[in-house]
Formats: sequence, C-alpha cells, structure tokens
Amino acid sequence: MITNNGKSIIAKYLVGQSPAYASYIAVGCGPKPLAPDATFGDYSNQKTLDFEMFRVPITSRGFIKEDDGTAKVVLTAELPTEERYEISEIGVYSAGSNPTAGAY
Repeated sequence: MITNNGKSIIAKYLVGQSPAYASYIAVGCGPKPLAPDATFGDYSNQKTLDFEMFRVPITSRGFIKEDDGTAKVVLTAELPTEERYEISEIGVYSAGSNPTAGAY
C-alpha cells in the first residue's frame, strides 16, 4: 500500500523535483498483522508506524519481473542483529533532509 504522502514523493521524484523516493526502511512491532484474507482498512493518510523500533538506510534499489509477469520494486537494507522483535509492520521513508519530498 502506498500512502497519499508516498504517492506525492514518488511523483516528485519522477518529474525530477526530488533526489530520492526511498532512503530508509522503518521496522515496527505494532498491532498484530492482518491475516492474508483480511480486509484492509484505509491507511492512505497514515504517516508513521504504530510502534517504530528502528530505521535502517536502504543500500540498494532494484526492479524485477517475475516469470508470471508480476513486476516488483526491491529495496534492500541490513537489519541490526542485536534487535530481537516480532516484526509486524514496515514503512519506507524519504530522507529527512529532503525538503522537497517531505520528511515522512
């Protein structure tokens, strides 16, 4: 799911008004994740995780197309090994020093 703010950041990146669209992956242990067959609520205006544990810089970005035709954007980051939590939410954030994109 991409939030409204995320759509704005990606749009600015595509037209050259922002130097990056994704700089950090945030990891959280908020409420229990939804079941695969559950109905999603409206999270389009959400700007934070419910309980963020840490953020790590994105080290690589890529695009792959699966054999079945599914296209995916791949973001890679290294998670710290000393942190031990049950991860139930993640978020992708732009750099806080990117005023054009916004600090979300």
